[in-house]
Order: sequence, then structure tokens, then C-alpha cells
Amino acid sequence: MAFLKALDLDSVIKNEGEEDFLRSINRATRAFGDEKLLNELCAKTKMRQIVTILGHGDVKVDRKPDDHMPRVAYLILELADGGDVRSQIAQTSTDDYAKKFSYLKDVMLGIGQLHDQGISHQDLKPSNVMVFSVAGAKVGDLGRATVQGYGNGAFEQCCIAGDFSYAPPEQLYGNVPEEWIDRRQRADLYQFGSLMAFLLFGVTVNTMIKELLPAAIGPKHWFPEQGGGSSYTQALPYLEGAFFEGLESRRTALPTWAADKVISLITQCSHPDYSKRGAKQILGKGDQLGLGLNRFVSALENLRTDAKKQAILEARRQKKA
Repeated sequence: MAFLKALDLDSVIKNEGEEDFLRSINRATRAFGDEKLLNELCAKTKMRQIVTILGHGDVKVDRKPDDHMPRVAYLILELADGGDVRSQIAQTSTDDYAKKFSYLKDVMLGIGQLHDQGISHQDLKPSNVMVFSVAGAKVGDLGRATVQGYGNGAFEQCCIAGDFSYAPPEQLYGNVPEEWIDRRQRADLYQFGSLMAFLLFGVTVNTMIKELLPAAIGPKHWFPEQGGGSSYTQALPYLEGAFFEGLESRRTALPTWAADKVISLITQCSHPDYSKRGAKQILGKGDQLGLGLNRFVSALENLRTDAKKQAILEARRQKKA
């Protein structure tokens, strides 16, 4: 069994949006070609926490009356027998923290593997985290990924390359940091923190902030009628206030043994100020040290271990009761 992803040019051709037609076609074909090459690179460098490509090609198809393309290009990728992480979380107990922290650790490993090769995912969200019964969680869908130093990527010039719902604040306000680590890698880290919030609280970081942010301060995408009047710099104090208030209000949803560590991790990953994203031990010591993703991996492994211990203790208490 495998997963097949096809290049759907018919939907691009039929799109009646205002974007230039040739630009739309070019972006779609370039993005698909880039995704193929990136998947092949990930397989070649043995990125264990990235979904593996198994093959690619194109095939002649029987056209329906409203179809335009006689051939369809495709990618064949390994199939996640557990589906994406959303279905797994729906199936497991809300108290199964060991599994959640294990998935998060796997995803952080995947982000690190991409970053080590100069690749930024740019579209990290629950539907792109695939679960395998043996390999754990893997990061999938490199369709919006960008490569450091390669300016011809289909989405490299886009301020928001991925899903707007998970975009970090600086992107929503149209702020484009100059350095790659700030513009792309810290955006990945923000999306990871949002994934963590989703698995543990049931809401994304953006939802958490939006609930408490004055509409007049918010980005246009969140508040079409009232927002859009503030710059990222002007809005930052309000974004930070909403972020920290939202986090603290959800502290009680966590077990006491995990609360401080989880709040700290989400803060380090998804701080509204992109310059403050990264492991706290290395912030301010120079971008050459990276973001300290290995420290997050260790912290998540420790939380996974703690969760297993707590589950054992709880089982013993239940047995005695």
C-alpha cells in the first residue's frame, strides 16, 4: 500500500481567480517538481522522520468531457497506516500524554533533519504529521517547502508560503525578516509550537492569540473589517500579552508534573517576537548556533518518560483503590 499524490493542473486551469494564468500554471508545475526533488533528497540523506518517496512518474488518463490534461504527473509516497496525527489524537485518551510527547519529539527530529539540509517546511500543521505504527510520527507534504540559497522555489517569494491559519504573526502582518533563520526556520518553529498547543490544548497558538487580541490591532486576515491598521512592531506588545494570557489560562488543562515544562516549550517555540524563538539556553549567543532543536528533542523525551512513569503510578493507585 502507498499514497499517490497527483499534479492536478485541471483545477489550476479551471480556477477563475484573479491571479495571472501563466503564473499559476508555472507555480503549480514548479512546486510539484521541487517537491519531487526535495523528497528524493530526503530519501537519499535518510531522513527517518520525513515521509519517504517510493517513486514518481506520469501516466496517460482517460479524460472526462471537462478535463484538459491528457497526462498526469504523480508521486508515490509511503502510506501512514495510522493516518495523520488528528485521527490518532481523536482515538486516544486525553490523558495519554506519553503518546503525544512521543509524536512531538518525532516531529521535532524531522524539522531538525530538514533544517540540517537547509530546507524549511513552511506548512507544518496536524494534517501534515503522519503516524506510522513502527516509525512513529513523520513530517509529510513538502509542497510548500523552501531551500536556503535557492531563490527560484515556487513559494520562496511568498511572505506566507503555507496555510494562513498556522502562519506566524510576522508573516500575517507582512513583515519579512532578512535572515533565513528568522524568515523561514523560526517560522517552522512557531508552527511546531502551535502543533504542540493543538495536541495538548485542542487549539492552535493563532486561535489562542486571536481570542484575546483587540480586532483593531489584529492582522487583516483575522479581522477583515477592523484589522490591518497596525504594523507588526506596533502590534507586538498586544500579541505578546494575548499569547501569555492564553497560555496561562490553559495551564490547568495540563497535569501539574508537565505544566511548567509545556508552557516553557511553547513559549520558546511560538513566541510572537520571532527573535525570541529558540532554545532559551542559546538565545542571544549568535545565529551560528542555530535554534537549539536538539534541546527541544531532549525536553520532549524527558516529558515522554515522565508521562510513562505517571501512567504506571496512576495504574498502581487504581489497583489499590
